[in-house]
Amino acid sequence: MITTPIEEEYRALREGAGITELSWRGGLELLGPDRLRFLHNYVTCDVKGLAPGMGAYGFFTSPQGRILSDAVLLAQEDRLWVEVDEDQKEPVAAHLRKYILADRVEVRTLDDMRPVLVLGPGAEAVLGTDLSSLDAPWRHARITVHGTEVVVQRRGLSGVPAWTLWVSASEAVLLAKRLVAEGARPVGFEALEVLRAEAGIPRFGQDFGPDNFPQETGIEEAVSYTKGCYLGQEVVARIHYRGGVQNVLRGLVFDEGEPRQGAALIHDGREAGRATTVVRSLALNQIVGLGILHRRVEPGTRVAVEGGGAALVRP
Repeated sequence: MITTPIEEEYRALREGAGITELSWRGGLELLGPDRLRFLHNYVTCDVKGLAPGMGAYGFFTSPQGRILSDAVLLAQEDRLWVEVDEDQKEPVAAHLRKYILADRVEVRTLDDMRPVLVLGPGAEAVLGTDLSSLDAPWRHARITVHGTEVVVQRRGLSGVPAWTLWVSASEAVLLAKRLVAEGARPVGFEALEVLRAEAGIPRFGQDFGPDNFPQETGIEEAVSYTKGCYLGQEVVARIHYRGGVQNVLRGLVFDEGEPRQGAALIHDGREAGRATTVVRSLALNQIVGLGILHRRVEPGTRVAVEGGGAALVRP
């Protein structure tokens, strides 16, 4: 049977190991003794409690409690790294700098490092080093992988075991070649999107963004309700304690055809949301997707799709 490149890449992600440079993700670096306390005031996750080697996933929020960006944090001995979308680096840096008053903190872009993602059940074997100390999502350590010093972070929200390798830009290509020689298969964005959709993981800039509240994403680990005040906290907390949001993330399984991304989803004659991610699931051999829908549209409901067809709503 002839297989397509995406099917081969998908099989590597499910059964072996895939590798890709996260070219759409970039980093910021916070320096100075106040870095943890300062950032704690502007993201939804707990930062003050992060010891070196720990990490977290959260959101930057506006004063109105809406999402400005998602963020992966890496707390190190003398600095704090923040992974965001590449096109959000400068806006997030500018957002933080305008709040620096007497704080002993410096915010700069992390331009000399590149994130490389290795993922799949065979990823750890390909890396060829003991990663047992990184026993929880977002934990990280500075180690040597095939002769190259990197910061390795156990990645959450991936659908399969996954590791982010932060490597010097000058050494990224060479390290990637070594990992391919060890058995990792280069994979493209399309295969990663199939994996993400099948796992029900929303992506910033596609499934959610500045119009959304954190709770609408369904990523519960991103928000701490015990950390105290931060920008937008009052709104986020009020939503939590007063019954939740009106819109929630749902999975979608389409009956036929392949609707366009962004197609409206109709329930009881009214628009209930939009299909923000649409892919062909290689596990189900069906078109599936994600969307943030009004909470009246419960799992098990069928909705009409703009342009024709219907979709089954899943949790």
